[in-house]
Amino acid sequence: MAMRARLVIFAIIMGFACAGVQAASSLWPESVLVVTSDKYPVATPDAFKSYIPKVTQLNLDSVSQVERRLSEELPANEELAKAEFQRRVEAIGKAQLESELRNAYQAVGAAMAYRLDRYPAVIFDEQVVVYGLTDLSQALEKYRQWRLSSGEVTVHE
Repeated sequence: MAMRARLVIFAIIMGFACAGVQAASSLWPESVLVVTSDKYPVATPDAFKSYIPKVTQLNLDSVSQVERRLSEELPANEELAKAEFQRRVEAIGKAQLESELRNAYQAVGAAMAYRLDRYPAVIFDEQVVVYGLTDLSQALEKYRQWRLSSGEVTVHE
């Protein structure tokens, strides 16, 4: 068989193989956003991270945690309370505190943006929401089943 014919056959075979891999890999989301609270901790297993590199976890209780840390057991005297509050802010550092608050409010913003009506919520590819699961592996399986059943993805073996 001529070299050119072999290359054409190889290219066709590789095309079919790559199409199958591409379809199978599209069952994996590119990003995962988890919106939860202290009541429903969600762990991200290391194995999960190897398949989906971008996993962001936001805690709806983060704002109250920051507020509690700053205001816990402040003196009853207003002047002393202001001074102690200022001391705490300085101890944390203004830039650090701003960063913590920005991150804390991201959970609230995400809940509003995605119109979440309960949590925990796992959002895949900024489109698909799976509610009520604290096990990311189970949430991923539901997402993958949905992708297969929706007809958006076909896997050829």
